[in-house]
Amino acid sequence: MRPAGRSMRESILEAAVQLFAAYGYHAAPLRDIARIAGIQAASIYHHYPNKQALLIEIMETYMQRLNNRMEHILREHDDPMQRLHEAIASHIRLHTSHKAEFFIIDTEIRSLEDEKRSYILALRDRYEKLLQELLQDGMERGCFRASDVKVTSYAIIAMCTEVASWFRPDGRLSVQQVIDIYRGIITQGLILT
Repeated sequence: MRPAGRSMRESILEAAVQLFAAYGYHAAPLRDIARIAGIQAASIYHHYPNKQALLIEIMETYMQRLNNRMEHILREHDDPMQRLHEAIASHIRLHTSHKAEFFIIDTEIRSLEDEKRSYILALRDRYEKLLQELLQDGMERGCFRASDVKVTSYAIIAMCTEVASWFRPDGRLSVQQVIDIYRGIITQGLILT
């Protein structure tokens, strides 16, 4: 049964996220997605043309959120250190509050058809480029020590993404405490000495 206040489309998408994260895209039949969403299997086609469209919507939605937040940070803050702190917090918060969605992005890109794979990879590349711009600006302004911008961006992304694999909301540390620790570790690696 669909929760009150949720559209059918949202219920279908939520069911797809649940099954794709638990079993993988290829092992999640549309009939099971429909059952969890509380509808007949054929009813999915009134909202999505196929299972691939569900996967694309999940990936596009959350990659766009990541990109939009990074663009907002770059627009709203001028100080490179503040930008970096905000970028770390944004990445960790999104990945810990939407674990299943980002897990799907990280593990199911291979399941996308060619044209759609290129599109989602372009969104991912855009995020990497935005972080690289942030880092390059900080290096050019003398706030961060010079290092390989691409490698540095990959290291930051990998560190912050991995938080979602071990973080528990009811665990020893709050998400804000984890963010503060990661800010310290990353900042110390970039700061001029």
